[in-house]
Amino acid sequence: MRAGGGTTPGLVGSAREHEVRNKLQSVLPKKVAVATGCVIDSFGNTSNQCDVILYEKDHCPVFSINGDPAATYIPCESVIAVGEIKSSLGTPEISDAVDKIAKVKSLQRYFNDPTCFRSYGSVTSMQGFSLESFDPEHKPLDQIYAFILCNESPLVPATRADRYATACSRHPGHLSPNLMVSLKDGLVLFTNEKRQVLENRVNAADIFLGRTPDGEVPFLINKLARVANRGRTTEVLPYARYLLKSGNTAFSEGAFYPAAPAQPVAPEGAQPAAQAPPP
Repeated sequence: MRAGGGTTPGLVGSAREHEVRNKLQSVLPKKVAVATGCVIDSFGNTSNQCDVILYEKDHCPVFSINGDPAATYIPCESVIAVGEIKSSLGTPEISDAVDKIAKVKSLQRYFNDPTCFRSYGSVTSMQGFSLESFDPEHKPLDQIYAFILCNESPLVPATRADRYATACSRHPGHLSPNLMVSLKDGLVLFTNEKRQVLENRVNAADIFLGRTPDGEVPFLINKLARVANRGRTTEVLPYARYLLKSGNTAFSEGAFYPAAPAQPVAPEGAQPAAQAPPP
């Protein structure tokens, strides 16, 4: 049995959040962790609660108050993708999902040098040429991937595309969702004038609604795995910027003392040196 096909039965007929998170955790690369909560940046910005957050499993501090998903915060530098899960995708749900995704994608990943970046799951940064600079506005693999997943939509295709276009038009093109999936109605993607599939709304001419011969869920999972394996983030691991209030490891005050004691101390058990007799 093909691996892609094996992931489909558990999701068909159910687009609930817990089931989706469990399925994604079981099939995505082991370096990916799956959670729910809010995404934050080190400039004080916070997203709405996200139904699904994929992040670097071994290189990300997760801040949670009493384990409450509504009070769980994950630094954007380590977030690979986010997803909004809906049972039914009508006009209000499309608008809500698009707005929430735009807020996540507008978060700022901190960097010292845009020509330095790293792959997800790696602690080693790479130095590239200027043309290879980290640029989430123009390079889709440098931004948080975002998807909408629903069980079905009550809207006819033309209306669904129009409502989606209207919601996305409220935000810059690079802040749009990358993919919308309905388990019963198929995929929603952006395409250019040549009808080539785009990763987001930048330079989009049309919205394509259709199906793939391998199934919509395997298509989504393949996209997420590709982003996890080929996506880039900034070189700074999200520790000091979030754990230390000042954002650096400098000391604000203190004093220095000699490393050696003022008077030599004899080793424990040592006999005092014999004194020479007076002349």
